[in-house]
Amino acid sequence: MRDVIVIGGGVNGLVTATLLAKAGLKTLVLERGDRVGGCARTGEIAPGFRCPTLAHAAAIDPSLLRSLGLVRHGLRIVRPAVDACAPTRDGPTLVLWHDAARATEAIRAFSAKDAEQYPRFVNSFARVTAVLRAVCASEPPSIDDPTALDLIEMLKTGRKFRALGRADAYRLLRWMPMAVADLAGEWCESEPLRATIAAGGLLGSFLGPWSAGSAAILLLLGAEEGHPVANGWFIAGGPGALADALAAAARQAGVDIRTGADVARINIRDEEAQGAAGGVTLSNGEEIAARAVVSNADPKRTLLGLLDPIHLAPELVRRARNIRTHGTLAKINYASSSLPEFKGLSALDADGQAAALSGRIRLAAGIDGIERAFDAAKYGGFAEEPWIELTIPSIADPGLAPRGRHVVSTYVQYTPYHLRGTNWDAERDRLADAATRTIAQYAPGFAASVLAREVITPLDLERTYGLTGGHVFHGELALDQWFVTRPLLGWARYGTPIRNLYLCGSGTHPGTGLNGRSGALAARAIIQAIRGSQAR
Repeated sequence: MRDVIVIGGGVNGLVTATLLAKAGLKTLVLERGDRVGGCARTGEIAPGFRCPTLAHAAAIDPSLLRSLGLVRHGLRIVRPAVDACAPTRDGPTLVLWHDAARATEAIRAFSAKDAEQYPRFVNSFARVTAVLRAVCASEPPSIDDPTALDLIEMLKTGRKFRALGRADAYRLLRWMPMAVADLAGEWCESEPLRATIAAGGLLGSFLGPWSAGSAAILLLLGAEEGHPVANGWFIAGGPGALADALAAAARQAGVDIRTGADVARINIRDEEAQGAAGGVTLSNGEEIAARAVVSNADPKRTLLGLLDPIHLAPELVRRARNIRTHGTLAKINYASSSLPEFKGLSALDADGQAAALSGRIRLAAGIDGIERAFDAAKYGGFAEEPWIELTIPSIADPGLAPRGRHVVSTYVQYTPYHLRGTNWDAERDRLADAATRTIAQYAPGFAASVLAREVITPLDLERTYGLTGGHVFHGELALDQWFVTRPLLGWARYGTPIRNLYLCGSGTHPGTGLNGRSGALAARAIIQAIRGSQAR
């Protein structure tokens, strides 16, 4: 019998499995797809064109990078020269270089006031988010029965908060519930800079720039890098190379990995263990026993799909159903015959243009343009001019495309999972056409350069990749669904009401994407629980 079965071989699932195996537990990962990695995957969209299938990038926690030896397993990080680029339709392009002094000078072309304010904002953001980074690095405390360790961690966080000083402590308290448009507007007057910063609080969420609490997402997603334009890490070979390195580290630690293993049901041993998880049944009928089961699937899919809700109290079933998983992000990948030529970069030579386009490229007609796109989503549609963030990973990693050609990885925001009066199978091509037209408004000739495209809708994210509601964070990353309430108040410490059944995916704290933090914290809690039960 296995000690632990991990359902799902995404980033967090692999991290959890590896740490469990390092602790001496016999661990099996069951992945329903043909490869592990979850949202960290690289796919071929045309012969010779390899593009990040889902996530542009990942930001694996540096401590995990070292402890799992991922560099030894072939992981190579690529750092672009630019954090973000914000082209305009008819004017100059704002380029936020990674070098702070160079970014300040680029901003000065739009606003002298913003050039003065931007370094102060970035420095304050770094100090404020250091407190959130500490919160994200520890388990949420128990609400009903806090332990001594919980109290120690809360005291440590309290000291960090007090060390901020009055101005930054006040900012942290104000910023978290704010609309990200208000936060950006307090520090920036030029529209390209305001929209570029505000965009970081919106990706993947059913919130607009003027929605209360959207600033919290900007702070949480920027906490690890301490920067409002948090890129994550681009990886040589695409995000799939991260999955390969994690899988190699897992196997070295003794983890068994099976792909093509679709878990249909979590088995509950009612009589023997009074409602404890005792293994799984695959869709082909095979049963696999284990002392504990860990799900990397989202909480809704786990508690209401893989588990028969009859094993849960009716009130908990109701609360689980109310976890907000309204996905709003689609992915379109392009194979292009040439590097897109953005209007505002025409004065630069070829190398300069490539450098300026090496980070994230955010296309928006200002904050109000983003809000109009959100308005369409609120009523079950998508805008003819969606808000788009794209990257061109073949600039920094030429091996992803044939010589002189490129792949373009595109997030299309405000594409709601629930469409009114139609469905995504019918609207797939219309969305892709709208996205292509929008990119071409900033980069004339782009449409003619497209050799192939791959369209992944929110419905595809659910059907193919198991993300309930097509939500990339396994549930809205909002103030009421974070920390002690993620995924549910009373169940934020990776356990569930079913004994020996645990959660480790992005639907648990801190829930901030492909960084492995949820998986690492879950592994720590699971090891403590298993050792505690063995001691008894």
